[in-house]
Amino acid sequence: MKPILVTCVYVGKSDWLMGGKDNDEGLYELSLKNLANFDMPMHLYCWPWMVDFMTEMCGKYFKEFKIIGCDLFEWPRSYELVENKNKFVWYTNESGDDFMFCPRNELLCHWKYKWCKMAKDNEWGCDRVVWVDAGVAEWCKIPESMGGTEYLYYGSDEYKRYGPDHWWPENKNNIFNPKFTEGLKRIWKDQDWFHIATIMYNDRLAEFDWPEYKNWTSKVLTEKYGWEKFGNSWPHQETRKKFKLSEKVIGIDKDEGKHEAGYPMWTLGTIFGGTFDMVDKLYEEYMELYHIFTDNKDLYPVTEEPIYSILAAEHDLNLFYFHTWSHDKEDEECCVQVSDKPFYSVITDIINYGVD
Repeated sequence: MKPILVTCVYVGKSDWLMGGKDNDEGLYELSLKNLANFDMPMHLYCWPWMVDFMTEMCGKYFKEFKIIGCDLFEWPRSYELVENKNKFVWYTNESGDDFMFCPRNELLCHWKYKWCKMAKDNEWGCDRVVWVDAGVAEWCKIPESMGGTEYLYYGSDEYKRYGPDHWWPENKNNIFNPKFTEGLKRIWKDQDWFHIATIMYNDRLAEFDWPEYKNWTSKVLTEKYGWEKFGNSWPHQETRKKFKLSEKVIGIDKDEGKHEAGYPMWTLGTIFGGTFDMVDKLYEEYMELYHIFTDNKDLYPVTEEPIYSILAAEHDLNLFYFHTWSHDKEDEECCVQVSDKPFYSVITDIINYGVD
């Protein structure tokens, strides 16, 4: 097995209708430096005007890579999606002024399976594909002692504060290392595809006031597929039981996880991958669901996550589970919320998969 890493870097602003996280392209360099230590060839997608910059950046760390310019608006029905989004993203502040807030770039999210599918025609004979978000190593998710990096502006005085002892192999605790790639190979001996996921509790859903986290998924699935297939809501306690997802979740102790077995897994687009045959199949089904959701103009445009969640249920995909995004090292920077299953544990679960 020889996997290829696929990822992307796009500049976007939360006050743009397309949406984004207000980062510039330089903010991803330190995270990409970590990803290079997976020791895999890479395809990285970006805006066409960013290709030269990203080529120079990645050339410092990756042995084998290709930077590919892609206009996100080439995605099917892209303008229709963005125009519909405009109905949902205006808010009013305490002074009575209207403002736009779009923290997610839905078009970027929808491209992920397609970019993985396109990686089949790679230059290095890779026969598996893994997606990892380019900014995955940010220090709120990954403790600095394990390789996490602060988002620092390119060329700033603080940019070079991480010395050689921060990175693999000098830092043996850095989880961004070739053992991740070896773990993937062991996973793919047992399964054709995997995703990571988090449990969506009903009370947690209530915490979100962004429109995309409301019940549009339930509404569309109910109208299009009927109650019998998905239960009368999504997320729904019976859904995960119906598809036996609890048997496929990696990272939950069977005894300790019983209290969570009634809740569905919210499947994410941060890390996933497998065979090209499987991504071909998933992409075809993904597009069917994408068009179903896009047809409904009364709902906020979906990201990739609800569609991944449906596909995970239908195909009984293996899911590496975590509970909170924040790391749990209270003596380190940017520890926001402590839990017994932080996000970075899915990376260590992958590294340790199949290891006695």
